[in-house]
Amino acid sequence: MELTKQELRGANSWMEQLTPDQKEALISSSTILKFRRGETIIKQGTLASQIMFLEEGMAKLNFMEADKDTTFSFATNGDFIGLMCSFVQKRLEFSAIAITNATVRIIDREVFENSIKENGKFAVYIVKLMSELTNGVVHTLISLSHKNVNGALSTLLLSLSRVYASNSFQVPFTRDEMAAALGYSKESIINTLSEFHRDKIINVSGRNLVILQPETLKIISARG
Repeated sequence: MELTKQELRGANSWMEQLTPDQKEALISSSTILKFRRGETIIKQGTLASQIMFLEEGMAKLNFMEADKDTTFSFATNGDFIGLMCSFVQKRLEFSAIAITNATVRIIDREVFENSIKENGKFAVYIVKLMSELTNGVVHTLISLSHKNVNGALSTLLLSLSRVYASNSFQVPFTRDEMAAALGYSKESIINTLSEFHRDKIINVSGRNLVILQPETLKIISARG
C-alpha cells in the first residue's frame, strides 16, 4: 500500500512498521529529553551517533558558514531531526534549536540500523520518509531563500499550525526571533503580518494568531 505524505510523517507511524520485538528493543534503548524554547537540541559538528525524533514541539534547523547562520528547514512534532544526514556523515553539519518547548526521543543508532537490516517493510518506509524529508528541505530552502517574505512567513505559519494541530494558536516567539529565523528584517515581518491581517488571511493580535484562509496561505507559501 502506498503511504501518503501525512502517513509518512505521522506522530509515531514509523513505529507501526516494526515488529513487536523490534519496537520493544527500540523503545527500551531510547531516552526522552525535554528542551526549553531557545535551547540547542543539536550543535553543528556533533557526531551522528544517535537518531533523534521530535515527539512534541518545533525546532529550526540552521547551517553556520562564514559566521552566517541560515535557517534551512523546520522540524515539527512527528519529524525525525536530521535523519537524511545520519547515515552518510560522521558529523551533523547543522544545528537544531527548539523554538517551542520540545520533547525529543533519542534513539540508539545501532538498534535503529538493525531494524532496517532485519525488516524490509521498515527499510522501504525509511527510504520513502528520507526522500520526503529531502524534498521538504529543498522546498523550504526555495521558500525561505529564493522567494519573498510573504512565502517565507506563510511557510512558518503553516508549520506552526501543524505543530498545534489547529488554525488558532499563540506564536511562540517574538517578531525579532521570527525575523531572525526567516532571514528578513523585523519591519518586513511586521508589515507582512499586517498585510495578511488586512486581507483577512489571518487574524493577529499580539502573539495570538488565527489562520482564516489556510488554502490561500498554502498558495502564497508555494508561489510567494
